Amino acid sequence: MIQTTQTMIALLERIAIALETPAQPPAPEGFCGYGQKVYCNLTKGNGEGWYVLEDGNAFTQPPIFRGRVVGLRFPTVERRGKEVVKFHLFMRAGGETTTFEAGRDCFFSKTVLAALALASPEVLSRPLQLATYVKALRTGDRTLAVALRDSAGNKLSCDWTNDDDWQAIVGLALENVQVAMGGSS
Repeated sequence: MIQTTQTMIALLERIAIALETPAQPPAPEGFCGYGQKVYCNLTKGNGEGWYVLEDGNAFTQPPIFRGRVVGLRFPTVERRGKEVVKFHLFMRAGGETTTFEAGRDCFFSKTVLAALALASPEVLSRPLQLATYVKALRTGDRTLAVALRDSAGNKLSCDWTNDDDWQAIVGLALENVQVAMGGSS
């Protein structure tokens, strides 16, 4: 009787853990073999947000990517004859590095940076899942948003405003990614 009770308790504990774990379908690593620069733009991404350029033509990518964050940069590039600062998120999946490019101050970039600043280096040392979706703003406009999940399927999020100290947020995000990759803080 005692052994049956102990077996039942162990089974109930496993059931409780399973019920508490967020339901998250497993995503394969990467975009199923795309190892290239991926741009983030609502219009050019045909509503999905992510696209690649081949011979000047935009091709939509699936809206979910899974891989490890391996770097962040803010390069100055030329777009339409003007110098602009972009946000580059580097993620590794399937042995290849994919670069996500978005505007430095766009909703996508700020959401990713705020989440990376809040997440621990331990969480960032494991694969993350990025999923884009279209978000309606209070102004009536639409923007490309992103949901980040850790390797256990837990959502990584942080409320932010345009008035936050973005220099500090960027610094913390960079530090967390560096430590996650085995660097020192």
